[in-house]
Amino acid sequence: MAALDVTDLDSSYLNYSTGLLVSILLRYPEIGTISCCQKQQALVIKFIVSKECGFTNLKNKLTQALEIFHKIEGRKMQLCRIEKLEQELDLLVITRDLRSVTQNEMNLIVGIIKSELGKHLIIDENNLLEEEILLQEEVISHMLAAIRSNGTEKSITAVREDGRVLVFNG
Repeated sequence: MAALDVTDLDSSYLNYSTGLLVSILLRYPEIGTISCCQKQQALVIKFIVSKECGFTNLKNKLTQALEIFHKIEGRKMQLCRIEKLEQELDLLVITRDLRSVTQNEMNLIVGIIKSELGKHLIIDENNLLEEEILLQEEVISHMLAAIRSNGTEKSITAVREDGRVLVFNG
């Protein structure tokens, strides 16, 4: 995967996707990696968890909460996949379609994961002020709205590394 030079982009859609991923990682220190998948037109969110997390119970609670949330919002999810990838530190992977995911849903997902996993969730230190958190939420809402109407042209991934957010093409 090649690093993406954000200053040399010719696509506004890619700018929206890049901005969205960076803002989400800044806003949510609980998220380890996030991707925009062009083929599925989906957001892939990865949380790093320890081996002992109760995945089945979490998956059931999260699925039920998202179904109720979307019923209340009057939206229909086209894609909602929750899986656990086992490795040295496991990954909890949530894949959501870009057409129906919202900022409020992101808050719901992260809130449930934090409350259910507690110490089993690996969290990056975050020192954002309340004003900065609110600004990032506004940016996320704006970027999601732009991507919702136009989709994403390329697949990109943003990861945390040594206190920085790196964005990769592909």
